[in-house]
Amino acid sequence: MFRLTAVARPSDPEHALHAPHPRRLPVVKLAALLFGFGLLAGGGRAFAQAPQIEDVEDSLLHDPSYKVRVEAALILGKLREQRSVPALIAAAGDQHPAVRASAVRSLGLIGAPAGRDTVVAALHDSVPTVRHMAREALRGLGGADESTPREPGEAGIRRRSAAKLSIAVRPVGDPGHQAGPVLRSHMRDFLAEQLRPLGEVSTAESRANYAVGVVIKHLSVAHGGPDVEVICAVQLVVMREPGNALFLMTSGEGRVQKPKRMFKPHLQASMEMEAVEGAVRGASEDLISQLAR
Repeated sequence: MFRLTAVARPSDPEHALHAPHPRRLPVVKLAALLFGFGLLAGGGRAFAQAPQIEDVEDSLLHDPSYKVRVEAALILGKLREQRSVPALIAAAGDQHPAVRASAVRSLGLIGAPAGRDTVVAALHDSVPTVRHMAREALRGLGGADESTPREPGEAGIRRRSAAKLSIAVRPVGDPGHQAGPVLRSHMRDFLAEQLRPLGEVSTAESRANYAVGVVIKHLSVAHGGPDVEVICAVQLVVMREPGNALFLMTSGEGRVQKPKRMFKPHLQASMEMEAVEGAVRGASEDLISQLAR
């Protein structure tokens, strides 16, 4: 199903990591649950209590395809159901790093205190992407303390944030009219969340040390080859206030792939959102390293 491109492709062919479970949800039905739960149509809390959520948890823990397990973890995170925390904790120990990263990310979205120890343990994972997701997840679980391992450059971010740096995130620029208003709004809010370690961040018109704008350079859906691929490229433009003097520009790209045989049109919106987050996250890392100096 969804492929996290931040994790290198495994050299081994995809095969069964566990014995198939007798109640395992078929791949097509698992993908369709994104629509059934109302995640792409707005709302859907009533669906979240339906028995099918147990099938998603079952696929997360027993499906032989790591891509199915990844998508199951992402679905549970978007549903934000406390009852799924035990399954996500178990998945955080999965053999595949993409599954571990997705499970840790979803634990942070749910914000359950019971998952904090698992997220903290993931800070020591051998794969950088899992460690990154763990640090992001801690924001939803009460933050990190001084014992939390830091990646190179993170100490500088903490020092700079103590100086109360203020940042205003401007509306998203989309000169090619490639994204709808919902996607642009999500992109702006996601960028603001990425920059919060630096200090005070606002999406309202306000006085600030820096103004940051994000521009969509490219957003497309490619149907060639065996996969459907969503590609998003963004550019961040940072202006020093007052005066709007250009300070720096950074860029990032995100890609999300799905096997063509499993692709359904209603899944495109979710794939675009994942690609947008990957692009903004990549561009933000360069921006943070500069502003934190």
